Amino acid sequence: MRRLLCVLALLLSAPALLASEMRVEGTAIVVTDESGQERRGAELDGAELDLGAIGTLRIVKSSLDAQARFPDEVWLLQGELRAPGMSQFESICTPDASGDTRMVIYSGYFDDEFRYVAASERFSVSCVSGVEGKCLRWGYLPWRKAPIGGASLAPYYESCIRLARADYCGDDQPTTRDGTSIDIYDRVGVQQPTPDLADYHFEAGWGTRGALCVHHARIADNLVLGDLPGNCPRLSTQVIGAVCDEQRASELGALLFNRSKISAVAVASP
Repeated sequence: MRRLLCVLALLLSAPALLASEMRVEGTAIVVTDESGQERRGAELDGAELDLGAIGTLRIVKSSLDAQARFPDEVWLLQGELRAPGMSQFESICTPDASGDTRMVIYSGYFDDEFRYVAASERFSVSCVSGVEGKCLRWGYLPWRKAPIGGASLAPYYESCIRLARADYCGDDQPTTRDGTSIDIYDRVGVQQPTPDLADYHFEAGWGTRGALCVHHARIADNLVLGDLPGNCPRLSTQVIGAVCDEQRASELGALLFNRSKISAVAVASP
């Protein structure tokens, strides 16, 4: 399923719906019909969009995401795809922990260096179960400016994806586990630390290329903290363990911070 979404993200380039024009503004699909009238958002429920070699995307239902950090800016779609030569539509997304199979379609794409590229003629797809969709819902909309300071949120979006996947090295190797709870925050007014989380401790500071310092591994079974310097030379012993706190991460230029529970390494039963 992830491979299919990657193909969609790479190949979609404002396909036409018969004589109509289609584009994506933020997370809203906008279709202009032959008479010049625009339809967007929930007005496209039931529409079938021709994606050429990919197939036909049917929009079953669209709604604004009431749980998003910016609820007026994130559209969630229940979509189905009919592959070329097939007669049946099939769900695109695997469900998240709550069973949600919706997706987010958003403008722009990632280049080979995992940099977000704003492009009106191309767009990407993420299931709500995917980290790209989660980071959009958390408020890191790459086309938006930060509430505090006005900086572009594009690097925060890139950093959020690394954080959400516990991709410490920034080499596209996640070390998290589905359903693991984290507390994410920043200093630009998008996310604030959640108060009164007694069991949560500072985990790491994050930039666009992964972690800048790491206090503890989110999932101890998946990563031995002491192995990080060998796997990621930039994460030397000077920036892992007790020496890493929020202040140190800030000094290193972290854009995002997170807290998580400190997990014990599981021991197999005899």
